[in-house]
Amino acid sequence: MSSSVSSSDVDSLSVLSWKGRLNFRDSVALGAGRCAAWLSRVTGRGSGGMIGGRVALRLQPQILEHLAEHRLIALVTGTNGKTTTTRMLSEAVQAGGASVASNRGGDNMPPGVVTALMSNLRARVAILEIDEMHLELVAKATCPRVIVLLNLSRDQLDRVGEIAVIEKRIRAAVDENPQAYVVANVDDPLMTSAAWDSAHPVWVAAGKGWSGDSLTAPRTGGAIIYSPDKPDTPTDEPRELASGLDREVLWRSVPVEELLAHEVPWDRPPTQPDFARPDPKWIWKAESFQAGAPVRMVDTGSGQETTATVRLPGRANRGNALQAFVAARLLGVEAQDAAAGIARVRDVAGRYASFSLQGRHIRMLLAKNPAGWMESLTMLNPQAGIIVGVNGQIADGTDLSWLWDVNFEALSGKTVVATGERGADLQVRLNYAGIDTRWAPTVLEAIEMADPGEVDMLLNYTCFRDARAEFVAQGWLR
Repeated sequence: MSSSVSSSDVDSLSVLSWKGRLNFRDSVALGAGRCAAWLSRVTGRGSGGMIGGRVALRLQPQILEHLAEHRLIALVTGTNGKTTTTRMLSEAVQAGGASVASNRGGDNMPPGVVTALMSNLRARVAILEIDEMHLELVAKATCPRVIVLLNLSRDQLDRVGEIAVIEKRIRAAVDENPQAYVVANVDDPLMTSAAWDSAHPVWVAAGKGWSGDSLTAPRTGGAIIYSPDKPDTPTDEPRELASGLDREVLWRSVPVEELLAHEVPWDRPPTQPDFARPDPKWIWKAESFQAGAPVRMVDTGSGQETTATVRLPGRANRGNALQAFVAARLLGVEAQDAAAGIARVRDVAGRYASFSLQGRHIRMLLAKNPAGWMESLTMLNPQAGIIVGVNGQIADGTDLSWLWDVNFEALSGKTVVATGERGADLQVRLNYAGIDTRWAPTVLEAIEMADPGEVDMLLNYTCFRDARAEFVAQGWLR
């Protein structure tokens, strides 16, 4: 891989004593932060992932810069898939022999990043999940070697804001870090826009199932149009799902006035500087979205392929695995080691879980926003009973109007149990979709209403979090 960093770059990072690297104020901040995190855990008030970093930052505002110094850093951001991709990348780097500091619990704002770095002071490499709105700040403090841009879509509008604003913040982070290799998903026009001026772009076709938020081009003000599907090529071989799509779909920006004047044929030359899907350096190929199915990571330039086993279900996780694989290669990890590390990821805390209860094998899946829900619907077992749960707390976003953007009609023919604090709102949406829906006031009661056998439970953020905590407390889930 021509743009990869050799493993000697990683090995050359000295593991000098941090005692000699940090000043007295740093040491005090670290001690106080660790104490606060420990107290949070032992008193049951939280995991300590945020409070430790918050205390350390209050005592030493430059602690993030000091902890990041002399480390090889990769930052992972996007609306969906951050935690999963961060976990895959961390495992890939560890499989290559390097020690890693990472915020595996998903604490992705600056205090969580500080906690992750101070949890392993001797780690040569840091793999960090970053909230989209905080990428610029964290990148400035950590000088990353790699930035991974996954996807961008609406998420908690009442708390986060419009995606056009977020795209500009991510673009600024890219522009301010010319040293970074930017692994960007070319199937997402918004992330492509953010990475467009990168000094070291690495274009990856990770796939994108939701295009409802990618209808205008931030760089041109024009509309994004997608090409017609290319016809199938007759073959005796099994159909492969390249870049997460049955057919390759391209996109480009077109001036709005052209759209208003007439229908724009795809093959018409653009009338303004072209902003269009770049040719990808990397794609993935697979024959199944099932957990445990092999995925081929393909370098389109050389034609070289590496096969990895992806043990998480769904189309989106194939794209996550590809971007983690490419980022690992850029950090100096050998291809086979990166693939082996990705294969280690069987579950992700707070995103996927499974357990058995009262004759039911229950699989928990997290979905937080329209794009995430659409991807999660592709992961459901056709033979499983379905439980869908929604809360409307601050962490979820209190505006649940997005429920009407999700294609719940895909559940046609199934009986669904709706639950959660906003389960009644969800039941109304499902009824309008023509879905036979029952309502349960709690997740436990929803499980009791489901028939024995396979059960898929699709929950939004706090609904998933609270249900998982209850199952762990009862000893049903570890």
